[in-house]
Amino acid sequence: MWNSLKLLENKHEVVLIGTSKSAPEYAVTEEWFEQEAQRLGIPFFNTTKINSDEIVSLLISVRADIAISINWVNLIGQEVINCFPNGILNAHIGDLPRYRGNACPNWAILNGEKRIGISIHYMVSNELDAGDIVEKEYYPIEKDTDITQIYEAAKRIIPQLFISAIDKIEKHKNIGIRQSENAQDILRCYPRIPTDSFIDWNESCENISRIVRASCSPFDGAYTFFGEYKIKVLCCSVRGFPTQVLAIPGQVIMIDRISDKIDVIAKDGIVRIEKAEVMGSLKKLTEIVTSVRGRMNYSVQDKLFELEQRIKELEGKKNDL
Repeated sequence: MWNSLKLLENKHEVVLIGTSKSAPEYAVTEEWFEQEAQRLGIPFFNTTKINSDEIVSLLISVRADIAISINWVNLIGQEVINCFPNGILNAHIGDLPRYRGNACPNWAILNGEKRIGISIHYMVSNELDAGDIVEKEYYPIEKDTDITQIYEAAKRIIPQLFISAIDKIEKHKNIGIRQSENAQDILRCYPRIPTDSFIDWNESCENISRIVRASCSPFDGAYTFFGEYKIKVLCCSVRGFPTQVLAIPGQVIMIDRISDKIDVIAKDGIVRIEKAEVMGSLKKLTEIVTSVRGRMNYSVQDKLFELEQRIKELEGKKNDL
């Protein structure tokens, strides 16, 4: 939104700024928007109750022709939309109508899509990402494309799409391509939480690569455990088996202390952890993982369970004596 605001200032008069509580992954906060409103000398609001009578009255008072939105937190009612003669345009990082809802670019990576649509569409009362599409541009998802790259691309693309959409509306008024409402054409995407990014080494190499790429900055990152250490995996690559291997998924089979990389067995190949952080420690990855006898996600709890089983075995033998 910051880039969009700066670009729109050059061609249009901005008369009001509104926001809500920022998510942890956002680059700017609600305080920044308030400062921008002060700089421009225009009204500002920070609320989750955009459909309230107070906010509707404020929106009517500024007499704006059109509004733009990115990631507004709740559904917007018709009273709010009616405050703007040309409606509200929303930027959505998702290939509408297929990807609607939350975390769409993350889900697109996880789902193995080859591209993602960045869409500008009209907002519709109390519906999610359902209005007519005014502009759309595609960004390719390659084998190594991650969520950081998609967000950086969106920062460049969205402001230009907003400008183009507003120019079209000024010239042609009611425009847009109606979205399909066929259930077969729509994927409703739901939010992801940090624990969704846990790496299960029983998954395929491709799925592990996807979860790493879908979870990196600005999000918390994919993670695994080594003993009591939590390891955030920032970047990985996929490799085939150089020889026949007998090992349980999660087994460490190579440690490169010079480059601080390790190879780990997955369901169908090898995942090389190219870059990682040891959470809560200043140690490097290969200062934690020091032996190919080690296994990822083999935790203290696993060791305690094994000890408990061994104690039971010994107690059984004692009773047999």
